[in-house]
Amino acid sequence: MDRFALLLLRLVMITIGFVLAAITAGIALMFLTKILTPHEANQLSQSGLDVGLVIGAFALASLAGYVAFFPAMLIILYGEFTRRRDWLFYALSGGAIAAAAPLILLLIRSTRRQPDFEFTLLCLASGMISGIVYWFISGRNAGNWLPDDKQHQTVSAPQSEKS
Repeated sequence: MDRFALLLLRLVMITIGFVLAAITAGIALMFLTKILTPHEANQLSQSGLDVGLVIGAFALASLAGYVAFFPAMLIILYGEFTRRRDWLFYALSGGAIAAAAPLILLLIRSTRRQPDFEFTLLCLASGMISGIVYWFISGRNAGNWLPDDKQHQTVSAPQSEKS
């Protein structure tokens, strides 16, 4: 496959990974904040609330994606160019971005009310979960589109001298 196709495929995988990580963060926030409990999730088809909860999950996912987009892209670019492929890097990065999100929103809103510590921990947990989802979809292959260092180094074979 030529380099353009590899790069295009990589960009598609990064986009899919980010979108699915944002959806995962929204669903994780729904479960962690107890908007939806596992018992209620089993009875969704009977209660008629499934459409509202799906819309709520996508609303939380879009909020998570909106807040985390630029910091996540910086982390993704760093991971791509340094070929970081370990799950812990993406989990900790996702957690740090998500834990910083309430603080960033506090600065934007400019209110005196501090974010709850419990909510910050919930954001941290959902960010770590979404970071692992991103790693599973796209982060495991970070930097595959880059040329190998071995290809650019010219290896000259030692010449044997005849006496």
